[in-house]
Amino acid sequence: MRRTVASAVTAAALSAAFPTYAFADSGAPGADPISLGVSLLGLIVAAILLIETIGVRKVAMGGAIADKISYVILATVCLAASAIAQWARNFLAGLTAEQLQMASQVLVIVAMALLAAYFYSVRKTLQGYLKAMTGQELLEQERQDD
Repeated sequence: MRRTVASAVTAAALSAAFPTYAFADSGAPGADPISLGVSLLGLIVAAILLIETIGVRKVAMGGAIADKISYVILATVCLAASAIAQWARNFLAGLTAEQLQMASQVLVIVAMALLAAYFYSVRKTLQGYLKAMTGQELLEQERQDD
């Protein structure tokens, strides 16, 4: 994992350092080196997050908490789409920056709502599990006392 993150950061830094000046000279809207580098880094991190989320889904199949893992995957897709919207801002002339910013913000809000739904369901599942375990432990303790 550490190697993947290091290679992604290196690739983002190299990509941000070299081709950005060509885009800045081409007159593309919002195509300054810092904006391109940050949006490219967002794309790379979103891709890594999506890959890791799908990996967690594969590992957790059949678990009580993994039943709602699709919420996390959808939230990750929304975050990746938000990063794509930020990236597209550098190259699209037909859309205004405000429209793309609004789309990006809506996608982030949807992602947060999906994550909130996931963690709510995890909390409820864990509470039920802990109540069941506590009741089972009390029954076992009463049997030992008798």
